[in-house]
Amino acid sequence: MKSGGAIDTILEISFDPEREEIVQGLLFLTRSAGSVLIQPGVIEAYFGSAADRAAAAPLFDNARPIDRPHVDWLQRYQQSLQPLFVGKSFVIAPDPSLIPPDSGRLALVIPQEQAFGTGSHESTALCIELLEDIDLHGRRVLDVGAGSGILALAMLRLGARKAIAFDIDLDAFTALRENAIRNRLELAAFIGTIDALRPQTFDVVTMNILPDVIVALLPKVRGRSLVLSGILDVQREHVVDACERRGLVLEREAAKGEWWAGSFRLPGV
Repeated sequence: MKSGGAIDTILEISFDPEREEIVQGLLFLTRSAGSVLIQPGVIEAYFGSAADRAAAAPLFDNARPIDRPHVDWLQRYQQSLQPLFVGKSFVIAPDPSLIPPDSGRLALVIPQEQAFGTGSHESTALCIELLEDIDLHGRRVLDVGAGSGILALAMLRLGARKAIAFDIDLDAFTALRENAIRNRLELAAFIGTIDALRPQTFDVVTMNILPDVIVALLPKVRGRSLVLSGILDVQREHVVDACERRGLVLEREAAKGEWWAGSFRLPGV
């Protein structure tokens, strides 16, 4: 972990989703300052000190400590009132009025109040920058764990012919639908898992989600190119090794702060 700045002291707890109430009850017995359900079966609990976290860890069967740079959400909100210039091609803003009329960039309107990805996070920006180096014209693309749909919409802006986006979070459906409408883009979106898709190969697949989820989904994802993000730089080798075991070749990689992303392809493609 790089030094400098405030650090969030987190315990990542993995469990059977049916045991969520039990896990939440156990957390109530600890000195946790709060927790966030990242996805079914994964909770991140926040602690005021490493000692409090260490005292809580033995209560759970599968828990690991994470130290992450603290996010100042008030500062993020203030920054959201300005357009974001991402990569070589994009300008992203929460309202059309904030898009500079003469920027010469591809515009996306994504409201900041949606907690599903707005372009301000390093992992999202890394994905977009890697996508800019892929020829997407006329391609069929898939965004796994799409959240706001920003990556699928970015691929459509870059020339993709058809985009499918899905997430397991029920609350994401409204964001997916409304963001496609406000950007006047046709996006096929649904709530569910990858098993809902009939077997097919996509030209490009994006996954900006937890590394362990990425690795678990690799056998089910069929893509000629994969753009993977949501990965801390200390987790890079774990993801790269898993991809190489599936026959994928790391073509390009990029990093911002603590975050890493990679673009992979099938040999001969």
